[in-house]
Amino acid sequence: MLKTGWPPALAESLNCPWFQVQKSSVFRRDGADIHSDLFISIAQAVLGGTARSPGLYETINILIPPGIQADQKIRMSGKGIPRVNSYGYGDHYIQVKIKVPKRLTDRQRALMLSYAEDETDVEGTVNGIASTNTGKRSTGN
Repeated sequence: MLKTGWPPALAESLNCPWFQVQKSSVFRRDGADIHSDLFISIAQAVLGGTARSPGLYETINILIPPGIQADQKIRMSGKGIPRVNSYGYGDHYIQVKIKVPKRLTDRQRALMLSYAEDETDVEGTVNGIASTNTGKRSTGN
C-alpha cells in the first residue's frame, strides 16, 4: 500500500508510479519526523559528553547534557524527512538509552559502591550496602 493510501492496482490504473519503502532497522518514521535510539554509557549519562548518531543525510554529533535520563529525547530540528506539500524538513528525535554493564572490574565495582554509599534518594536497597543503626549506609568493612 502506498503512503497516500492508494492500493498498487489503483496507482497502476491511473498510470502513476508507486513504490514501497522498506522498514529501517535504525529509523522509525512519524510523518516528516524520524526517531532513532542512541545508546550511551552510565558515565556519559551522569557527566554529559558527546556522541555520534547516524542521521538520514549524515552522521550527527550530539551534545549529551549532564544528568540526562533514560528514554529522554533529544530533538534535532530540521534533520528529518522533507515535508510533503510544504516547506522545510521534519525533526529527528533521538531517544537516549543507557547501557548498564553486565560485568564490572574490581575498580568499577569499588567506585560504584562508594557512590552508592553517598546516595540519599534510593528506594529499596543496593547490593553490598547495609544500613547502620545511625541510618548511614556502609559496605560493612
